[in-house]
Amino acid sequence: MSRNISRRSFLKGSAASALGVVALGMAPAGVAEGAQETKKTAQAAPAVPGVAGVVNRATMEHRAWDDPAIQLKVRWSGVNFYEFVLPNGKTIVMDPYFDDPNDTHNEYKYTPTDLPGGQWVHGADVVLLTHGHFDHTGELPSVLENYPAAHVVAPENAMPSIIFQHEKRINYAGHYFHEASAHDKFEFPGFTLETCRSNHNCSKYPTADSLDPAKYLNEDGSVNFYKLYAWIYEREIMNMKITTDEGFTILIWNSEMQADGMGFESRAYFYRDANPDLFMYQVAGASFDYDRRNPNCKHMGEWIASVKGRAALPEHQQHFSYDELDAMAEKFSDICNEKNVGTSFLTPETGVWYGYMKDAEGNVSVCLVDEA
Repeated sequence: MSRNISRRSFLKGSAASALGVVALGMAPAGVAEGAQETKKTAQAAPAVPGVAGVVNRATMEHRAWDDPAIQLKVRWSGVNFYEFVLPNGKTIVMDPYFDDPNDTHNEYKYTPTDLPGGQWVHGADVVLLTHGHFDHTGELPSVLENYPAAHVVAPENAMPSIIFQHEKRINYAGHYFHEASAHDKFEFPGFTLETCRSNHNCSKYPTADSLDPAKYLNEDGSVNFYKLYAWIYEREIMNMKITTDEGFTILIWNSEMQADGMGFESRAYFYRDANPDLFMYQVAGASFDYDRRNPNCKHMGEWIASVKGRAALPEHQQHFSYDELDAMAEKFSDICNEKNVGTSFLTPETGVWYGYMKDAEGNVSVCLVDEA
């Protein structure tokens, strides 16, 4: 995928990409040759329950939108913009934002449409905002314009930043806003939401405070406490666990694993041995010794293995190509297999619906879903 491409040009190329994806074999370490071949030709993943591997997008089966076996539908639309559709039809939108094709903030331009976010999404009963940065909230006004009854959940201290950065496009008093505390639980039709707050990644190794006071002063020299408050708290991260009424669990972890293997992942009770059906892990950039083109996947892989998820998806992956994401997933799979953890990794294509299913033994598989 080229960089600095218009959304329309990308949209034309995306359709061809979805039909002609290069076949990617699933060959984790320690699997016999016959088993490897089984995984390569599998119609859904994991072909071998309990064995980690990377889903082969070229061999995935298609299922109908209303297939009762599908317990969760998922679509990625660039940056951290994900949608979830539950069996009861309720819809969850996470971090709605479309990247600017001419903005260098995102290395790859994965936005799949020219439509505003509110017209693109399948629906929006609940909107989850992981934090207050612009690249996680940019399409919130559009979503609320089209779905004014949506319930919005965000970290409580990040709420002023989220509301005011959109000038007068969001009326706080006119919508359902829910401020999530450090450890909170919400009950919505079709699912429960548990939150665990953390902090944003360090963009560089920790250094002395470099706060520039001039950035937070008014013209008369007085302190603009809103700007200072927003700078501090827009980085407050909301990690989440979703449990559907059908018992399908999704663990969404938005703060990164730092390259030193520590980062902000100190609340191990929320993720270690959590065994979610789907684990969504953050790969924005700082997790790989700050070298995206030659990522050190050791710490991230060990952390993913500690979660023991049955299936996994990346978040905030616009700094990597599909091939790079698949290569990282292969390394994560190797680490999981070394630790006897059977996590199935999917690199999602933008704008494509995927369906997750769980059998009676708890094995999770994934398919392509044809939108109704």
